[in-house]
Amino acid sequence: MRFLVPKSLVEYVTVDSTVRQALEKMRYHRYAAIPVLDGEGKYVGTLRTDDLLKYFLGDGRGDLRVAERDGVVGIIDESYCAPVYHSASMHELIERVKEHNFVPVVDDRGCFVGIVLRRDVLNYLLKFYNENDGGKV
Repeated sequence: MRFLVPKSLVEYVTVDSTVRQALEKMRYHRYAAIPVLDGEGKYVGTLRTDDLLKYFLGDGRGDLRVAERDGVVGIIDESYCAPVYHSASMHELIERVKEHNFVPVVDDRGCFVGIVLRRDVLNYLLKFYNENDGGKV
């Protein structure tokens, strides 16, 4: 897959990470969302700032001490950003990046192999457009 940012270059959290650990990692890297993986490296879901806001504001759990106990697996919306397989078509990638800043990519076993960034797909499309249409609107 041409646009793949490999797992080794992607920041992620695991299902046994606490809410506070995930919050700190997202804050440090200035991420609005981060993949969540299980102990076998399988993609579980994406933790978003929306999930964290619901956690801290929704149930009145504004205490960071509680966030040091609670796990991220309990607050993510597992249906938010479904992964694509490494063999996904360009059409499928375009459809997914219309909705998300990145798309998780998994292999045939469901193991996380990396992400495709929206900006990389858009840059490719812009280059393709300019080469084939001369940039005319």
